Amino acid sequence: MAPPNELGPLVRLWGLRTQQLPSPTEEADELAPFLVSILQEAVPFIDSAAPKSSSSSSSSSTQKLWKPKGTKSHADSTAKVEVSERVIPAAELELVAARNASDNNGNKVDAEMWCCRRSVHEDAARKGTASWDEFDRSFRLHHAASEKAFTPNVLEAHEALRWNTLGIEANEGGETWGDFGLVVEEMRHKVGRPILKDRTFPVLQMTCAAKNKNEFLVVSIPVPDFGGAEASRLAKEKGAQIAFYASVERFRRLGDGSIEWLMATASDAAGVIPVWVQNKAMPGVVWKDVPLFLGWIAREREKEKGAKGEGAADGAAGNAAASGAPQVSTGVNMDKMGEVSTGAGAGGE
Repeated sequence: MAPPNELGPLVRLWGLRTQQLPSPTEEADELAPFLVSILQEAVPFIDSAAPKSSSSSSSSSTQKLWKPKGTKSHADSTAKVEVSERVIPAAELELVAARNASDNNGNKVDAEMWCCRRSVHEDAARKGTASWDEFDRSFRLHHAASEKAFTPNVLEAHEALRWNTLGIEANEGGETWGDFGLVVEEMRHKVGRPILKDRTFPVLQMTCAAKNKNEFLVVSIPVPDFGGAEASRLAKEKGAQIAFYASVERFRRLGDGSIEWLMATASDAAGVIPVWVQNKAMPGVVWKDVPLFLGWIAREREKEKGAKGEGAADGAAGNAAASGAPQVSTGVNMDKMGEVSTGAGAGGE
């Protein structure tokens, strides 16, 4: 295991080349070392932003690495969102590349600016927050579909590859991890139509959950040359503007039963937008996923209630029709009423 603040070569904005990905036919036992390597980088990195330990040394280390950038609030979230950032100097990343024989895909090594958000939510399926099961289903089990549904700027999502990870377990950060998932996702975002082209983000995405069921992770690593792969659909399109993001996202139950949602990301939209402009804007953008998700999940609950209500009404109507009872009750027993004629010949005879 690497020292807590030692960076690795995998969870980096420079990403992985397609040829560095595991073969799609690799079995779970062959994949395990690769997944463990990602886990060994991701766990200490995200813990550096919000340590599980409450010791003064942990807090001091966090303050040195991550600089607070304010707190945000929104009507769709009962929880406030804390924002921080960390700049990893190019010199430090050059050492990482040299230590791990990484060539940064042949590109110059630049500094990375990571932006982090943290929010703590009541574990409840109601407006302004979400339950543990809702977070787990939306982010660990159906990440791309959920992100496309609640993020207005996501235009399309495509799962290009999926590996067999059944049965893999690993120990890291004092936890035993299982329920691994490993996919390549391609997502297309609109960033400024009609002036700016849409951006396509191909990423390798790993998910896993602690065996105690109180924590799970989502780790995304860019695969910038994935457009050359046979499995690609979005990145290989003619004229596609490939962009980059790396992220580590952690959900965990706290001692009081609440849920901590922590996400750190670095990105580069590429194209004509200068990186310094993007980095300056990032703290004002990264927190917005929290109210976007909570607003969306609240609407989904209402839709589900409506569907159940309609289903119950349809079921009651069907049962009523099958039994010969009236579909709309007026308090009158229809079976006891005689025929009523509205014809001209109707009389009182």
